[in-house]
Amino acid sequence: MSAAGSIMSANTSLKNNRRSKTSRLEKFVNTTSNNTSEFFDPKKATPEQLEAIRQRLQEEHKAIQKKKIILTVSIVGSIVIVLTVLNYFL
Repeated sequence: MSAAGSIMSANTSLKNNRRSKTSRLEKFVNTTSNNTSEFFDPKKATPEQLEAIRQRLQEEHKAIQKKKIILTVSIVGSIVIVLTVLNYFL
């Protein structure tokens, strides 16, 4: 019955390996923390800065929305054209 000893040592090894692993939070903190960058506190932002950020985000959202509308209309238009051509010839 020498197999029991090897199974116990394998379990012990697995437990020790599990203990030495770093958690995902620690990995995230280690990769995202940068000592050279300065921390920006949003509570200290001036109202003018907040308004500029809000305006920029609104403009970006409008541009993305226009692209989505143009893409949707072009796809629907091409489908209608293809169906019309197929209906005419078939």
